[in-house]
Order: sequence, then C-alpha cells, then structure tokens
Amino acid sequence: MLKHLNLDEMVALLSPWVDDPKQRKVFLSIPEIAALHPRVVEAHEAVLAVQPSSGGTSSKMRALIDKSNEVDRCHDHLARAVSYGIDAHRELCLAEEPADSAGAARCELVQKKLFPSGLSILNASPLAEAGNTTRIARLLEDEPEIADFLRSVPARGKTSLLDIVKRWLGKGRELQTLERARTELEATETTTPVSRTTIQSARSQWFKIVSLVLSNLEMSRNPARDVEIVRGPVLRASGRAGKRYGSSKPEEAPPGEEATSPALDPSAPEPEAGNGDGVSDVP
Repeated sequence: MLKHLNLDEMVALLSPWVDDPKQRKVFLSIPEIAALHPRVVEAHEAVLAVQPSSGGTSSKMRALIDKSNEVDRCHDHLARAVSYGIDAHRELCLAEEPADSAGAARCELVQKKLFPSGLSILNASPLAEAGNTTRIARLLEDEPEIADFLRSVPARGKTSLLDIVKRWLGKGRELQTLERARTELEATETTTPVSRTTIQSARSQWFKIVSLVLSNLEMSRNPARDVEIVRGPVLRASGRAGKRYGSSKPEEAPPGEEATSPALDPSAPEPEAGNGDGVSDVP
C-alpha cells in the first residue's frame, strides 16, 4: 500500500535513511541495499522538491543557509580577532615606559575607522556584513597607512593583523556570493510551479526505490534488528495508509495530491499481453 502514502509521509519515511547518522549507518551496513543509498537520496530530494510549501524550506535552500551560517560564524570571529588585536596592541603601547602615546592614539584611530560602530556590525544581516567588508577593502586602498599599521601588529604565529583582515574580507565576499545565490534560488522556487507530471514523477521514483529496498531486505542475512530498523517504519506507515484509504481506487492518490498514473506506479500490476483488439491472447 505504498501508493496510499502522502508526500509528507514519503518525506518523513526517507529522512532517517538520508539525514539521521545512526539510521544511515545501519542502512549502509546492509550489503543488499547499501549500493542503493545514492538513489534513495535522489528520491528523497525529488519528493522534497514537490512537497507543498507550508512555510518549509527546500533542501537546496537549507544547504545555502547552513553554508552562510558557517561563513558568518567565521567572519564574526575574525572581526573580533582584529578588533581585540588592535585593543591589545594599544594596551601594550600604554604599558611602555614611558608610555607610547602616539602608538596608542594610532590604534584608536584605526579602530574607529575599521569599526565606527564598534562590534555592533556583527549583529547585522549577512548582506550588511558583506557590505561592510567591501567598505573596509576600499578603505585599505585609499589609506595605505592603515594597511601598513596592521602589517606591523603581530598576530598568531608569523601572521600579522593585516593577514587576519584579509581573511575577514574574504569571508565577507563569500557572504555576498551566498546571499546572491540565495536570492536567485528564492526567486526560482517562488515562481516555478510544480506540475502534475513532476509530482507523478517524484512519487514514482520514490515508489520504485523503496520497493526495491524492501524487496532486497527480504534476502538480507543481516541481524533482524537492523532489517527492522530500516523496514519497520515503512511497513507500518504503509499499512496505516492502506486502512486510511482502503476504499480508494488503486490509481487514486491521497487527498490533496495529484493522482499517480498506474503506469508510473511500480506497485500496479502489469497489463496482460493483448492483440490490440482489447482481447487477451491468453486462453
């Protein structure tokens, strides 16, 4: 009764095989189905792509967001390293005997130019952070003495604060690229309608690979517990779906979704051979 599962159920059933580390490990440990995992991932992505939008996020968008969050995290740490490094150098200037007041004043000037609003920029949007690093890159070109100062301040190992600033600016450029990609993907996803054919194709792809996994598990010699971890949720969900739509015709899809053509449904019986006049050749 796989054909009676709705798209939400189809997504939920394959998510553990794809996203959960423990269940994915169990799946890959079973020789009879391990090689099918890439096709499982493809089928999962297919049904995700046609799943009706309810404020959810596509897998491609989630990947972009995750990447942007990681780049943003690194960007913020590098910005703090630069700011704190300038502050530390200022304190060392003031600790000299006599105090290096000119050096401390230079630190204050550079700090204000790089961080006119302090570290509040780190609470801004990724796009604003990217714009800020573009401003700083232009500042270093227009006022090379700032770059010279940063080059003179040691950082970690053999690097200088200028090296850290360059890494910081690089993360800003990455953020800008990711934000542009995110904007383009949002535009594509919101303006591309999901056709009936696309939904049928995704459902058919899911049916075929899940049916193949279940069939191969019948031949598995792995521990019964491992087989049940993979197979059990699918069988229970399909059983519930069969009872729920027990009165539905075979070609009917769950309410609210496009019907699945029998030709695309791998669980549908093969038609008998005929002679073209509608009469079976089988006696």
